[in-house]
Amino acid sequence: MIRILVAVDGSSHSAKVAKAAIRQAAAYKQRPELHLIYVHLPVPTLGGLIKPIGHERLQRYYREEGEDALRRAKMLFDRAKLACSTHIMVGPIAESLASEARKLKCDMIVMGTHGMGSVSGMLLGSVAAKTVHLARCPVVLVRE
Repeated sequence: MIRILVAVDGSSHSAKVAKAAIRQAAAYKQRPELHLIYVHLPVPTLGGLIKPIGHERLQRYYREEGEDALRRAKMLFDRAKLACSTHIMVGPIAESLASEARKLKCDMIVMGTHGMGSVSGMLLGSVAAKTVHLARCPVVLVRE
């Protein structure tokens, strides 16, 4: 069975990524196993300032942000009658995507070239380029 990891970030470009993954899934005789993923960058702890917020509240924040980011893409998958698993992770984005793709034994990663991180990407290096470098499977980049 083919496994595809579809990375979205909640930006307007995420719908285009989801639609590209839906077209890709339609190209296979047997429906692929789809994994929809959102990776949240960790909130900086700034010398213990996170302690007053609490671990549970921080985890709820990550979960809620992730669910919001996944919502539109999940709706498009549902409309296309394609089942998918959803994943919310916290960590460095490219490393997390490559690691999760390996863990899930994915045959491909589908992701956008831009999104919420486009400005920081210009300053720190492209998340898409880093994912291509780290992934052990092909990475399909959906241009904005």
